[in-house]
Amino acid sequence: MVTARELACTVLVQVMDEGAMSHIALREALDQATETFGMEGRDRRFATALVQGTLERLLLLDAKINGLSKTPVKKMKPWIRELLRMSTYQLLFLPEIPASAVCNEAVKLAQKRKFHGLKGFVNGILRNISRDPSLPDVDDSARYSQQEWLVHRWEESFGREQTEIMMQAFFERRPLAVRRNTSIVNADTLYASWERDGLTAEPVPYVPDAWYLKGFESIDRTEAFRKGWIQVQDVSSMLAAVVAAPEKGVSILDLCAAPGGKSMHLADLTGSGGSVLARDLTENKTRMIRENRERAGFTWMKVEEADARVLDEDLIDCMDVVMADLPCSGLGTMGHKPEIRYRITPEAIRELAALQREILAQAWRYVKPGGVLVYSTCTITPEENQENFYWIAENTPLIPESLDAFLPEALHSETTAKGYLQLLPGIHKGCDGFFISRFRKMER
Repeated sequence: MVTARELACTVLVQVMDEGAMSHIALREALDQATETFGMEGRDRRFATALVQGTLERLLLLDAKINGLSKTPVKKMKPWIRELLRMSTYQLLFLPEIPASAVCNEAVKLAQKRKFHGLKGFVNGILRNISRDPSLPDVDDSARYSQQEWLVHRWEESFGREQTEIMMQAFFERRPLAVRRNTSIVNADTLYASWERDGLTAEPVPYVPDAWYLKGFESIDRTEAFRKGWIQVQDVSSMLAAVVAAPEKGVSILDLCAAPGGKSMHLADLTGSGGSVLARDLTENKTRMIRENRERAGFTWMKVEEADARVLDEDLIDCMDVVMADLPCSGLGTMGHKPEIRYRITPEAIRELAALQREILAQAWRYVKPGGVLVYSTCTITPEENQENFYWIAENTPLIPESLDAFLPEALHSETTAKGYLQLLPGIHKGCDGFFISRFRKMER
C-alpha cells in the first residue's frame, strides 16, 4: 500500500533528482496507485497538493530547513531532502494538518525507506520547525521561489510591482478551463450534460464559448469530455486561435501542435469545409493530437510527424493560416509546471530563441499571399517574444497586423495595436504567461 505522502515524495525525487516533468510523473503515479491500490480521490488530491505546493515553494522551504540543519539541503540524500521539503511545506502552509501527524508520518516514511539512521535527524528538524512555523526572512527570489537572475530580468521588463503580482499569481489555483466544440454540440446540450454530471461552470474571461469547470473527480470521465464536446485548453491558448480568426473553409497548418488544443480550436472555427494539418516532431506528440481529434471526430484534421525546421516544399504558398506556437522556455506555465523555474538558464533562452527563428524562417513560406501567420509562445522573455516579433517583420515579407479587431476591448493596448499581446499571470485574469502576434503576407 502506498500513502499520499509516499507517492508525493517519490514524484518529487523523480522531478528534482531525475529530471521528470511533474505533471507527467504525478499523473502516472496517481494512475498506478489508483489501479493497484484503489487510491481514493481525497488521497489523490492530497498527493497532488503536496507535489505542487512543495515545488512552488522550494527555495523558501530550503531557506527554512537550512536555518536549522548543519547539513545543507543540497547535500542531503535525495529521498530525505524531498521528504523534509514536503513535510516543511505542510508545517508552513497547511496549518489544518496537525504538526504531530506531519512529523510522525515523515519518520515512518524514513523508516520504510530504510533510512533508519536518519529518522532522528528528520524528526529533529521537523519538530523544530513545528515549534516555529514562521516564514524565514528572505529576499524576493526565495520568497517567490524564483531564480534571482530571472526576478531581476522581469523587474527590468515589467517593473517591481507587476513582477510581484505575476510571481504571486503563479501560486494561485485556477479551475480547469474548457472550450465548447461549437461545430458538434450546442450550448443547451452541453449545459444539460454538465448538470447530469453535477458540474458547475463559470464563463472564462476574454473568450466566448469557454468556461471554468468545477465538481468533477476526473474530467475524462464526464460525458462532455468523452463525446468530444469540450476541449481542455488554457485561456491564453484559446486567445491564440481567436487571434488567428480563420474563416470557414480555409486551409490551416499548425506547425508544433501537441497536445493539440489550438489545432482543435482552429478546426472547430474553420469547420468541416476547411482543413487543418497538425504537425509535431515525435510519435508521442502526434499521438496526443490524434487522441483529441478522434474524440471529437474532426475528420477534416490531419496529423503528421514532421520537423518544423525543415522546409516542406510541397506546402509553400499553400496555407491560409499558419499557427507557429513554437517550443519555448515555458516560463508562463509555471502555475502548472512549477519545476520549470529551477531548470531554465539564460543560455537556454538564447538557444530557444535561435531555434524559434530557425523554424520561423521556414514557417512564413507556407503562408499564401494575403494569408496569416500567428506566432505565439507560452513564455515571458523578450528574446523569445518581442525580439522575434521584430525579427519576423524585418526579415520576411510579412506585415504585423493590429490584434484589436479580434480581441475584447479589455485586452487592447499600445502593443496590440502594433500586432502583439504579452499576457501576464495576475495582470490578465485567468491567463498563463503567453505571447501572441499576427502577421499578414503581402500579396504579390
